[in-house]
Amino acid sequence: MSELSNQQVQSNSLVSSPTDKILIGDKDADYNSVEAEQDKTELFTDESTTCFIKRPKVRQFLFKMYLVLKELLIVSLMAITYAALMNDAPKISKSPASFPFFPHDSIVIDWYHGELSEAIDKARESDIAFVMFYAPWDAESQAVRAQFDLAARYMGDEVSFAAINCWQPGSECRKQYSKAYSWPVLIAYPTHGKGIQYKGPNTAHYMVKFLKSLTRPLLRIYDESDVDDLLSNHDAVIVGCVNAKPGSIDYAIFYNTALRFLEKDPIQETVFAVISDLNNEYCTENSPSMALHMWNETLLYASDDWKSTSLLTWIVTNLHQVSAWITPLGSKSLTLSSFLHPGPALILFTPRNPLNSFVDYYDLLHEVGLEYYNCGNMLHVQLHALRVSVKRKDNRHKYSELMKTCSLKTTVPHVKRYPSVVTYTLPQKWANHSCCLANSKVIPEKCFDCDPVNILNERLELECHHFENCNGHSTTNYQAKNENCYDEDPRSAGNLIRRWKTENCRIAQLARQFHPVLLSESVRDTEEARLNVSGLACKLNTSMALIALDSLRYYHFAERLGIDISQAEDRTAAVIINQKMEAHHILYGPVNDRTLREFIVNFTSSSLPRALDSETTLNPRSRRKCIDQRRKSTILELNTDTFFPIVMQDNKAVIVFYYSKQCSFCSGISYTLLTVAKMLKGVTSLQFVRLDGDLNILPWAFTLDSYPTVILFPMKRKSESRIFPRDISVTVPNLISFILVNVNPSLKLHVMWTLCKQTKFEDEKLQCVASVRKENLFVIDNTLRAWRRADLLSKKKLLYRLQQLRNINMLLAHSSDDASSIELYLNRLHFIPTDDVQISVDKKKFVRDEL
Repeated sequence: MSELSNQQVQSNSLVSSPTDKILIGDKDADYNSVEAEQDKTELFTDESTTCFIKRPKVRQFLFKMYLVLKELLIVSLMAITYAALMNDAPKISKSPASFPFFPHDSIVIDWYHGELSEAIDKARESDIAFVMFYAPWDAESQAVRAQFDLAARYMGDEVSFAAINCWQPGSECRKQYSKAYSWPVLIAYPTHGKGIQYKGPNTAHYMVKFLKSLTRPLLRIYDESDVDDLLSNHDAVIVGCVNAKPGSIDYAIFYNTALRFLEKDPIQETVFAVISDLNNEYCTENSPSMALHMWNETLLYASDDWKSTSLLTWIVTNLHQVSAWITPLGSKSLTLSSFLHPGPALILFTPRNPLNSFVDYYDLLHEVGLEYYNCGNMLHVQLHALRVSVKRKDNRHKYSELMKTCSLKTTVPHVKRYPSVVTYTLPQKWANHSCCLANSKVIPEKCFDCDPVNILNERLELECHHFENCNGHSTTNYQAKNENCYDEDPRSAGNLIRRWKTENCRIAQLARQFHPVLLSESVRDTEEARLNVSGLACKLNTSMALIALDSLRYYHFAERLGIDISQAEDRTAAVIINQKMEAHHILYGPVNDRTLREFIVNFTSSSLPRALDSETTLNPRSRRKCIDQRRKSTILELNTDTFFPIVMQDNKAVIVFYYSKQCSFCSGISYTLLTVAKMLKGVTSLQFVRLDGDLNILPWAFTLDSYPTVILFPMKRKSESRIFPRDISVTVPNLISFILVNVNPSLKLHVMWTLCKQTKFEDEKLQCVASVRKENLFVIDNTLRAWRRADLLSKKKLLYRLQQLRNINMLLAHSSDDASSIELYLNRLHFIPTDDVQISVDKKKFVRDEL
């Protein structure tokens, strides 16, 4: 053990001696020897010693990375500091100053700075306020401005009109209504409750009708006979039996439902009526209750959920009608398509005056519709149709009487107008504690048992104004004695009746300015002589919808169907569209009781011809100039009227190009067709034409289902037309080859020669002339064969053709440069002489020369 320990000590001393020399030895020791000793020493080190030696390199690398990151951090900090010092507040240009949108003399209150809350608060002070939210730059807002101002001038005494600029940057209205899809937005605000948006046509007369309906959303009725009278003037009647006493929640809900329904029906085609007497036989035991009266049935609201939203949902879900006015709003409205897609639809185009209480042509459609849908010959439907017929005659009489009355109305002094919608504390009697009541003797209650809400009613006038024998007193005498009191009390019964008459004349005068009343032609046929249309709806798999469009606003719909409304009698026309059959049928002539029924009967029996109309009838004034310019081009533009006269010419082969403006490939093929047409312009017996298949309706045999399509109608053989193959690209060589293959030999020869004349290189021209001469000899050979088998008359015609072919052959062989002579003989090939034409041909000489 001692020896082993001694050896270890010696070995340790050998290893440590160089280190000691370096650390403690002489300072002048050789550095190289020391480094060599270190290298040797490293050979004997273990793994721990190796890691110890490499650790300084890692530290050095980390130190360098620290320096780099430090520099990057300093540079970033400097950049951020510089940006912060140089970053000023963003320069935003000031919004343009707002200016009044309405003229200074307008009665419309214009909040052109966009003060929304202030404008709404001001509007709530009136019984009804009609507000227009607009954008000054919007073209539609600028167009509606004049109509809104005109409506304000007429209804300003009853309704407050205001306008708010909702586009002014930074304004209150802009912040709240920044996501409006379109301008303007028209909303009517009653004193209490939410606003009612107006969604009808943006014209003054429609606005006035909407506001008139808004001031009187409910009608008071008494029994079932009143419901029948309302059904003869309206599409449907909604009757509510509710308690109408002040503070009644049920009445308020029903009243609000009638207001909300005006958003869907601004013209009040469906009317709301109320029966306030709950002891009436018409009302059920349950109160409140509501019934929906339609042409063929009456539905009762069976739910206990008496809320406006529930009532509206139930009405919209169950409402159906025989005929309906359609008002497409916007460029992408789907209103009309919902009637056309299920099946055929009869559209009546007639002027609609919203201020008139009736439209005679629409009442005619309604009457015929009741008969058309009466499949089971139900008695109540027949009575309903009879009431509509009687009502039409009565309307004529009432209108004539109104015109006579209003013509004398100018002599009656104007009664000062007051708002018709006033917050009353309703008395039980119509005498409103005026001086007339105070200064008069006691008159029985029966004479005053009238409701002030319904004082503007013709029936009330008859019951109250002309009520007599009230214990020796009469209201007429009572009013005569108190004429001075009427002037002092503007809301007395007499003044209200006088004002009602004056208002009727004002409405009639305004309606006549918009459009006069039109009455359909009076047909004196008896009921037996009329065509019976009862139950025809059940004879088709799908019944026909009956709708009406205002021809004053939607005349362009009629023009697209080939109806010129400006030339139609009373601007009224009828058309049946069968979209599944891709056909429509037009009623030519006046619309009356007889012609409309005949039109429906003929359609049911499939005896109506399909309407064939073209772009010349769609908009004659604007399109005829364009068509005249197109006819001057190389390719003639056809329409339905010119298609058959041009395409069916016996002495010409016609190439027809069917296209559509919605077809993206048609433009490229049009250029190819135009190129070929210019190349073959000298061939007079070949004509290139085109037809817009969307705007021009042709018979089924000439109607195509895809575009573009090229069809060749050969000369004399029109029934053997050829369609350019769809699997071959339409190029100039392919189109020329298609023509050469499908035309007759004479025309083919002419086309080949025309192409040869346009050859630029001499060697190609010689080859082309040789091919033409070869084709000419082939035609001569076939013509001689036909001549040998022909009769005497045909031989004369064939000899004439052979003479022209012989001349062409001689010119091609010896004088191919004489293009004019060759062209002359080629044109003569297409001429077929008649029996009267003398053909000067030396038969023997001609046959000898050919042999």
